[in-house]
Amino acid sequence: RTEGVHFADISVPGSNGIDLVEHTGPATSPPRLDGKKQFYVHAHQTDHNRVIQGTRLFELVFPGWATPHWYVYLDAETGALEIPPGCLHRSVSGKDGSLLLNHAVRDSQYDETKEFHPVTCDTAKLPPAGYYGITPGEVGRFLEHGTKEDS
Repeated sequence: RTEGVHFADISVPGSNGIDLVEHTGPATSPPRLDGKKQFYVHAHQTDHNRVIQGTRLFELVFPGWATPHWYVYLDAETGALEIPPGCLHRSVSGKDGSLLLNHAVRDSQYDETKEFHPVTCDTAKLPPAGYYGITPGEVGRFLEHGTKEDS
């Protein structure tokens, strides 16, 4: 051990793509379109998103889960979030932005020109959301102020 040094093996078995995603301040990806939430959904890629700097709140919708709607809070201590193919997902960075690594696992049908077209989803019609690393009240604060903490 070296004081002030943190080492972690962050490899993901089968990863055949790595993306660096930087939000330089509070940002939403993908942004709203005509006031409606947009989500990414991949057909041939599993994401393994790990925040290495800052904070980011993910909103996920996946009918294959017992709880199909989730809010997941990530920071440098939380590890990687696995997002399977077919899962709608969007993210919002905290007030100071965030830096994220995605160790993607892409199948043989992966085509970058077809994987990143946002879709809209009316989340008001979904059952109550689940929360990981954040409470419902903290979600509201994070979306409004870019932090979970009381202002």
